[in-house]
Amino acid sequence: MATTSIQSHISHYTTLLRQNYRPIYPAIVAGVLTSLALGRAAYNDYKVYLSYGPGGMPYNVGGWLFTSTIVRMLSVNMFDVRDLDKSPDQRTWLGKDWPTGNRSGVRPMMGPHPIPQRQLDQHSSAEVQEKFLLGFRALVEQYPTLVASKTSNYERHADALWVHDAHPTCALGEGYSREITHIHQNTDYSAHVIVAPKDAAKIINSGWGQLHGWAGVKPLGKKLLPRQYVLLYAPRTEDEVEILLGVVRASVGYMTESEELMVS
Repeated sequence: MATTSIQSHISHYTTLLRQNYRPIYPAIVAGVLTSLALGRAAYNDYKVYLSYGPGGMPYNVGGWLFTSTIVRMLSVNMFDVRDLDKSPDQRTWLGKDWPTGNRSGVRPMMGPHPIPQRQLDQHSSAEVQEKFLLGFRALVEQYPTLVASKTSNYERHADALWVHDAHPTCALGEGYSREITHIHQNTDYSAHVIVAPKDAAKIINSGWGQLHGWAGVKPLGKKLLPRQYVLLYAPRTEDEVEILLGVVRASVGYMTESEELMVS
């Protein structure tokens, strides 16, 4: 008798639950499916982040979360160069006739994360990459009083050219490091350069690169990167290697304020 009574009560309450909560079943199913979709999207996004290789951000879930939220939220328009084009500093190390031609084709697809900034396609051959890297490193021998090779302060996993410690001037002045440029030699062979404002506008308008997502951003009232911090797309051919090495040379000229490297 007691058992029958308990079963009767359970059956009664089960019926009530089914009647009262049936309308929210679709919402529950939708919520579960949405959660699964978001989880899958997040996982795929994290895999893209890891595909860049180490650089800038911590190479883990924490770095991915930070660059996917706060860093992305504060990022700038990477193609808006109106302020650079109108900068009071109208000097150019690329020369008034640069470029002789725009970069052919479309811009490469970039990763969705501002840091590290990497391209996802249009990668060059090993031969082109080697030529670019050798030409980059040769600048230390060509201008030994202007630049020195050290590990990048921005990337931490790449060699960089720095204004030589003995050189008296640095274009950016106090508050910035003396790092000039580096190549992302562990991934896509794109490069970052700091160039004159006018030259930065030329590079971006002609399709050879884009601004860094945090170029000129002041997250705590202080700029971490100068406004003219530019990503150069990886060279696809040997001809493009020579063009990009000319840009790297111009960045050395600007940062060291060397008139010797100015192109008329």
